[in-house]
Amino acid sequence: MDSASRHVDRPRGWPRILSEAGAALSGVLSLIVPVECASCGLPDAALCPRCARALRDATARPARCEHRAPALVEHDGGVLLAAVAAGSYRAELSQVLLAYKRHGAARLRAELGRALGRSLRAAVGSPRIGEREVLLVPVPTSGTAYVRRGFDPLADLLRWLVRHGLCPAGTRVVPALAKRRRGWSRVLRDVALAASGGSGQKGLGRGQRRARLAGSLVARERGSPWGSRDWRPLRGRRVVLVDDVLTTGSTLREAARALEEAGAVVLGAAVIAAVPAPAAEHAEEQKADIK
Repeated sequence: MDSASRHVDRPRGWPRILSEAGAALSGVLSLIVPVECASCGLPDAALCPRCARALRDATARPARCEHRAPALVEHDGGVLLAAVAAGSYRAELSQVLLAYKRHGAARLRAELGRALGRSLRAAVGSPRIGEREVLLVPVPTSGTAYVRRGFDPLADLLRWLVRHGLCPAGTRVVPALAKRRRGWSRVLRDVALAASGGSGQKGLGRGQRRARLAGSLVARERGSPWGSRDWRPLRGRRVVLVDDVLTTGSTLREAARALEEAGAVVLGAAVIAAVPAPAAEHAEEQKADIK
């Protein structure tokens, strides 16, 4: 296992404890509660052998996908942010992702973790002698989604990758992004939405969602992995963004903006699945319900 791949900078304190406890509880429940295949519904298996094979085939050849996301390309086709996806958000892959994000399960974690690992390796490429490490920066989950699920699925998958030595050589997972702090009224509103199963983005158009996301993420200033109170540690560092599903690309653009303001060099992004462009607008509304 590569020494850089072994290392991961994790959130500290209660956020880390709650996230890991939530993921562990989900895994225990999946063992004692009757389960069925997340894709076909076959009983007694979180993912049956046939659907597992189909999922692996669907994610065996990661490919560039920024052309599917309107926010990642210019009107003339120029690329604003390159992105790689392990597969298309459909069939077994979409069903397994939804099931994992809603309930969590060790079997699903392993399959999705391997798919994400393949996407990361395609996005990062082979390290060159003398190059500094690449930081893998996950897009943080929303407070509403965290309250609803009790764990952070993307962080859980990245921990699994690090634990099994499947991150690309010469990389390090760093949670260098955070949600911008908001007033208590906004926090309470999000908690109420989570309790009611609602979503603040559902029904918004692409432009409205992009406007709402603007300024919503910041590079970590305090409690950063480098122990600094400012953004200087990110300056000049090479970064690949990590997310689960690519829809319109607005979230990745906002993440890239926050990191670039801190001086990072954003090389691109890696995701597990990308929604086909014509369906991205509708899928963004669905994602808002589970993100």
